[in-house]
Amino acid sequence: MALDLEDDEDIFAAKAKKQEDQNERFVIPENAPVLPSIMSGGREAELIVNVGSEAAVLYNKPLPESIHWAEYDIDLALLTFVTYSGKVQGLGMTIHKPFRKYLSKAKQIMMIYMENSVQPKMIVPVKLVVRYTGI
Repeated sequence: MALDLEDDEDIFAAKAKKQEDQNERFVIPENAPVLPSIMSGGREAELIVNVGSEAAVLYNKPLPESIHWAEYDIDLALLTFVTYSGKVQGLGMTIHKPFRKYLSKAKQIMMIYMENSVQPKMIVPVKLVVRYTGI
């Protein structure tokens, strides 16, 4: 006897339809411990990693808070930053495969604010914590 799943209520489709109908845009609350990603709000950013495992993030607009350290999750291929006040800020993109091997061996990331996207105005080294659980 075959199981007939076509008559079952599709709660996932109903929920997705409801979210589409609401046409809401998610806004991070002002007091949330999460900041918008570095690549949001018209800010451009680039991750640079060389074969010597030296890494840098170049960005063209000031960050909302100073970065205390960075965390690279190898399993998720994500780079996240933690501010001095404890807020979390993602880079806003996954780490591409060619960079992953070298970034996993880096000890720090240079945060480089490029004023007018041309000239470095501020360079701040931040410690890099690498996480790998092998999922």
